[in-house]
Amino acid sequence: MVGLVKEAELRGHVGQVWTVDWSPTSKTLASAGQDKTIRLWRQEGTNWVNFLTLEGGNTRTIRQISWSPCGRKIATASFDSTTCIWEYRGEEWELDTTLEGHENEVKSVSWSRDGDYLASCSRDKSVWIWDVMEGGEYECASVLQVHTQDVKRVVWHPDEPTLVSASYDDTVKVFREFSDDWECVQSLVGHSSTVWSLSFNKSGDKFVTCSDDRTLRV
Repeated sequence: MVGLVKEAELRGHVGQVWTVDWSPTSKTLASAGQDKTIRLWRQEGTNWVNFLTLEGGNTRTIRQISWSPCGRKIATASFDSTTCIWEYRGEEWELDTTLEGHENEVKSVSWSRDGDYLASCSRDKSVWIWDVMEGGEYECASVLQVHTQDVKRVVWHPDEPTLVSASYDDTVKVFREFSDDWECVQSLVGHSSTVWSLSFNKSGDKFVTCSDDRTLRV
């Protein structure tokens, strides 16, 4: 096995850094956290440079960021109960819209692979699915309230219109669309404590969850 070595240590944020995400279409790295900013990084020669800082969107900690599949949008999940959408237009990034509706901290946000849907989840125990409309409009397609505690993570299947959520209620929920509405089609139990996160493999035939009970489940 090839050994890993530290290539760089990136500094610039003030306070805790909560989230990082690579652009799907370039070599840009995005990071965000307690200071309410999104910092964009790229490698120039042997150095990593914070070439742009996006600020003025969220008013509290950014818990997670997610690049859209096209690489021209970044969505945030923030403790201010909103999701901000930043979009690259022309030669600069602009705050496109702020999605409101959650009643408490937004913990996670995720784009579907085709970019047609955006999902968010919150401490208010709900999962929201947004339709991404032509012209940059966002319309709430469904508010799913099937968890009994805060929802920690939402992740889309890599190929299908299927959404999975992980929660403080120790469960994982699977959602699909039927007759123009979204429904919970399966509730997975087994963990004995908070399910913190989950991840699909590349083909989408498996996903893994991790929990406060110190176990992984595939």
